Amino acid sequence: ARHIVIHCQTVREDQLDRIKRLGVVPSFFVVHTYFWGDRHYEMFLGQDRAERISPLRSALKRGIPFSNHNDTFVTPIDPLLSVWSAVNRRTSGGRILGENQTIPVMDALRSVTSWAAYQACEERIKGSLEPGKLADFVLLEANPLTVAKETIKDIRISATIVGDEVVYGSLD
Repeated sequence: ARHIVIHCQTVREDQLDRIKRLGVVPSFFVVHTYFWGDRHYEMFLGQDRAERISPLRSALKRGIPFSNHNDTFVTPIDPLLSVWSAVNRRTSGGRILGENQTIPVMDALRSVTSWAAYQACEERIKGSLEPGKLADFVLLEANPLTVAKETIKDIRISATIVGDEVVYGSLD
């Protein structure tokens, strides 16, 4: 098992150094920036602390693999919304909350796939498409690496494949 810090929302830089040193894997709740970012900015944390909610870029600079999760039933389970939030950090009110903590799309995708599998000690069987691994994946109608980053959350799913079976949508 790997030690995990769930939510890891208001972690400081010195704490990230310790997380790295100890080999702990943070699981960030980055969609929190969208759903409650304005309230944290205006009421609960203040500007400086609110802009550091889920400090993804700080973790990335340290080489810390991390996941991004949703907190069902608090937020919808929507990995593309997590990716969008990690890349854009836009609040529901339209504010960019912590632009210096945004990350590239590929790293945001890793945070909901291969790094999430690593966190769960399942990197040998899932998290990436490789021979011998479980082939559970979705086909998207657009490439999140090439669309405008503001539209990532709006990409539709064409099909969901579990093993060798299409369980949602179509391959046509």
